[in-house]
Amino acid sequence: MNLNLGLSSYEARFRWLAVVWAILMTIWCMCPLPWQIRLTGAIIWVAITVIISLLIAWWRPRSEREVPIFLCFNNVAEKPTDPDHPERTIRPNDLETLIIKLKAAGYRLLTTSEAAAHPDLKSVVLTFDGGARDGFFALYPILRKHNAKATCLIPECLPTDDDRLKVLEIKEMARSGLVEFGAIVSPKQAQSPTLTQDIVRTRHWMTGVLGSLPVAFALPDCPEAEAVKEAALAVGYRYILTKGKYMRPVDEAPDDIHRRVIPGNRKPLQLYLLATRGRYRVGSTAKQSR
Repeated sequence: MNLNLGLSSYEARFRWLAVVWAILMTIWCMCPLPWQIRLTGAIIWVAITVIISLLIAWWRPRSEREVPIFLCFNNVAEKPTDPDHPERTIRPNDLETLIIKLKAAGYRLLTTSEAAAHPDLKSVVLTFDGGARDGFFALYPILRKHNAKATCLIPECLPTDDDRLKVLEIKEMARSGLVEFGAIVSPKQAQSPTLTQDIVRTRHWMTGVLGSLPVAFALPDCPEAEAVKEAALAVGYRYILTKGKYMRPVDEAPDDIHRRVIPGNRKPLQLYLLATRGRYRVGSTAKQSR
């Protein structure tokens, strides 16, 4: 029998602990002891709770700090451009503030291959899916301004697609050394009977544009993700990016690197806390990330 007690997220577990704490405090305050003892015990209890909460929330090292943090976005724009996932759009000012806060706290912004090759403490990888043109007009200027790096995961970009990155734009971003390009397929492409051939064709196309083989590949959100993963590994991709609840050492599973989806409509400080302190769990916003 599988009981769902609502403990799938950090926030839900905190609420359950708060309820238990309130019940125990009520029982203590109503027990037949002198009021001086009950008051002293309540004060000590509250003090211990506050100290433990501060240690857990702010100063206690979390496992996520010990491995590279992979963050997942779709677009950089003032308004969402992806109707299917509007929460994955980050505003330019918010992204710039997030980068500033990360660098001020000592985090290094790396590409996927750099973080995988040297999974050092306090490193962050910004990943952007879809290959939209805001990558050149909004993301790229911010990266140049702050000397930060990112990974853009794109499908096969054709010059006739007005909303996609152009070949010359991709080449300029890649030559700067600030942007690493990888591949991604849509859920619709994942159902194609020519999936492997499509992945091979896209990799050859990207190699011709970049002058080197791309090594990162992002899985789509669909039931066929495992089949896509096997095809991408067979083609030669080294780092497979998925969406997961927790960060973990890259060298343990380079073919299953978890990315944290940062929901939109958050203030820059909230984005920073979510990105670095492990407070965000996929389970708490499952409806948004579907």
